[in-house]
Amino acid sequence: MDHGDLKSTRLIFPTINRGLFAIVLPGLKHPIPRHPRRSVQSILTTCACLFLSATTLSLAQTNTPFDGQPWHVGTGNLSVGFIQASPVGAFPRTNFLEAPPSVESQAHLKTLGLVDNEDYLAWGALEREPGKWDWTQHDAMEKNLHQAGLRYVVYDWLHFPPIWLRDQQKDRRTLMRCLEHGEEANYLSIFDPRTIDYYENFYKHLHEHFGDRVDDVYACILGPYGEGNYPLMVPDWVKMGHCHEGYWCGDDFAIRAFQAAMKKKYRKVKALNRAWGTRHLSFEDVHPPAEIPKDKFKASPSVFNTATDRRRWLDFITWYHQAIIDFTENSVKALLKYYPREKVRTKPGGSAGGVNPIPWGTYCPGYARMARPYHIVLQPADCQGAVFADKWMGTAYQFYGVTECTEPAGGLDEKAFVRRMFSDASAGASQFFTYEFEQHAATMRKYLPLLTGKPGDTQIAVYCPTTLYRLGADLSPTISAGQTLRDLCEFDVLDEALIEDLALSARRYKYLLVFQGDIVDQPILDRFDAFLRHGGKIIVLGDFQIKNVEGKPWSMEKKVVRSPSPAASKQWREELREKLEGAIGVDGMLDGIWTCRRGTRSFYYNSTNKPVDVRSRSGTLHLEPNSISWDK
Repeated sequence: MDHGDLKSTRLIFPTINRGLFAIVLPGLKHPIPRHPRRSVQSILTTCACLFLSATTLSLAQTNTPFDGQPWHVGTGNLSVGFIQASPVGAFPRTNFLEAPPSVESQAHLKTLGLVDNEDYLAWGALEREPGKWDWTQHDAMEKNLHQAGLRYVVYDWLHFPPIWLRDQQKDRRTLMRCLEHGEEANYLSIFDPRTIDYYENFYKHLHEHFGDRVDDVYACILGPYGEGNYPLMVPDWVKMGHCHEGYWCGDDFAIRAFQAAMKKKYRKVKALNRAWGTRHLSFEDVHPPAEIPKDKFKASPSVFNTATDRRRWLDFITWYHQAIIDFTENSVKALLKYYPREKVRTKPGGSAGGVNPIPWGTYCPGYARMARPYHIVLQPADCQGAVFADKWMGTAYQFYGVTECTEPAGGLDEKAFVRRMFSDASAGASQFFTYEFEQHAATMRKYLPLLTGKPGDTQIAVYCPTTLYRLGADLSPTISAGQTLRDLCEFDVLDEALIEDLALSARRYKYLLVFQGDIVDQPILDRFDAFLRHGGKIIVLGDFQIKNVEGKPWSMEKKVVRSPSPAASKQWREELREKLEGAIGVDGMLDGIWTCRRGTRSFYYNSTNKPVDVRSRSGTLHLEPNSISWDK
């Protein structure tokens, strides 16, 4: 077999001297560092899995190994070159194997704190002929990782079927079909029940071959990377066929699934017609919104300007987002037949640094709600110190009791990486993943003990306007306000899924901050009412009127406290500070220092470009720019 490089400027494959490879195609989601750092800094701590104790940090370089096990420290992207060169790959090549990283290189990473390394296993690369499985590529990876003392983690890529099934046995599969053009991508349809059967068959063969040699394994979903989103065009790993951002529920199974969901909700077609303003004779007449195939369609509140149009769209998009979550649950259940829950994980996708575009389908709070009964780990992407996004995900994981392992979607410089570590710790993450492990090993060594699985204490929540989001509104006013609000206070983010499940409690929160809320579904307004009746306070930042989906003004709006919006006043935080005074989580200082308090302990992040002295319970702390310190 040929272990040479693919003849493409897009790839650099591993050599005997390097344990990681770099993918340099512009726009690639998961790049690997080109120039790994070889030195590390020490951190002396008495307990890695609890909050940092009073032990003094030493910043001098040391050769003392660092144990990353309490945080499941991981990296990945192994065998990507093998997938790219496989029959389903972007650059097919016969008889190609990707060389495994050397045992020495992986042992070196272990001394720096690495625990897990993810190997990517693609069904279309392993079963190239029906019933003929070849595990040679991954046996070599597993062997070297285990010899180096690392854990071997399998990241399944099952959503792109083998060529023989895709092209030669079309009657045995269904592919995702877009509503815009009626054309297929090369992704298996999540709406065809046979797809889960194929996933389970792969999990069965994986377990039969590797047995206990797999330390952790991911349940595959969809998306360009096997995560919790619908098809997107990312052509550098596999051939995707007709693919674009859009709405992928045009196959027959999808249409029938949508019709069944609407029948379950409304029971009688007359009830649906009243809600939608339609004249369907039966549920078989019900189809996804006719607006989608129109040229340059983009959802927005202005497109759906009547109550019936809004309800019709909201019914569709809510179903569309839930459909991929339901598929994920079925994939998880299939995997749990062969592996214990302690080994099972999945990647629900990310947040795009805020909240994902609605066609993507990556509704992170919904994945947390789904995962609760299975006690598995979720590993969302895009964790980059974007506060609103991190809290949007983290608050949901905390509320539903789901273990969170954070992952960035791409490269982070040192400043962004430190900010990410603070935000991850503040949001309650307990596990940590990076594609740039060696580059940031010293920083992780310093700050990983902050990741305890417990978020910062706060009595303040920011409302995520999910109804507006589903209608296609721009949430950047709320997202950007959250980033600057972090200097004033610690806060949670309550998505409407959490509010539906009673997370908005006056026993837990004193204040709910609303930056956008022009349209809020009535069940959520009912939760607002209950919060106010039980002593909570709602602060609306702006002068917009809150109405329900039907256009009726909120009856309790006179009970809210009004405060200037960020767009209306540069001093909006100063005015808000007065209203929040005394609440747990309020720093009260607009000095660029982000504070996180957990019980009697606090830690601080200097987001400025200047050194700052901070008064803490243990005395004065000196914070260099872009650094974190804590009570001693």
